[in-house]
Amino acid sequence: MMSPGLLGLAALATIAFPLSAFATEQGFFAGLDVSGGAAFGSSRTTNGGAPFAGGGVVGNVKLGEVVGVGGHVGYRFDPAMSAFISYQHSRGDIGWEANFPLYGVSSRFEGEAISNAILGNVAYEFPLSDATSIRTTAGLGMTFNTLSQVVETDKPTGIFVADLANHTKIGAAAQVGLGLRHKIASNVVVGLDGLIAYADGFETGNARSGNLGITDINPYRIDDVWRATLSASIKVDF
Repeated sequence: MMSPGLLGLAALATIAFPLSAFATEQGFFAGLDVSGGAAFGSSRTTNGGAPFAGGGVVGNVKLGEVVGVGGHVGYRFDPAMSAFISYQHSRGDIGWEANFPLYGVSSRFEGEAISNAILGNVAYEFPLSDATSIRTTAGLGMTFNTLSQVVETDKPTGIFVADLANHTKIGAAAQVGLGLRHKIASNVVVGLDGLIAYADGFETGNARSGNLGITDINPYRIDDVWRATLSASIKVDF
């Protein structure tokens, strides 16, 4: 017959083992990521530029390839569910045209679009094996969008017209993702995600400096910016 002491140790081990196993599935984590992809946008601006020019109608909006770096910190509630806060810095080229019907002229604009987004996210994982899982994510937050180094040129000739003032616009941001996670060590996980993000919009400052000196303008706005990116990440569990 097993002694009371051994019975007590066996009972303690039975209780302690699932608790310790559960503890390894909970806890804080942090990670870094890099991303790259494409961005898309449009514009509803019909009165951009100097008021005396009659209002510039924006069209032919083009956003170049976007690259980003970021980080995240969060907490895992159980093997499947977690929540985290993420920061993402991304940038890419941007360009558009503006036609001024009153004078029958048009300008070309080129610059850089920079975003700094902070999102609150939830994630859910579906295990494929002990080391690999599929993860879905959804996040909401804010983005700080800046148009920088925007240069206006005459569209037909390419002659310099003006430098536009920088401006930062604060807007809402949202993102959903689907990807793979693979554990490469007991507390280290690498990931690859496809992400679709809404990044609100951008707008220029309300002044320009160029062939007419420093003059006030109505801002040019780029609306409804979307990004489709591929992100690689590494995460450490604590």
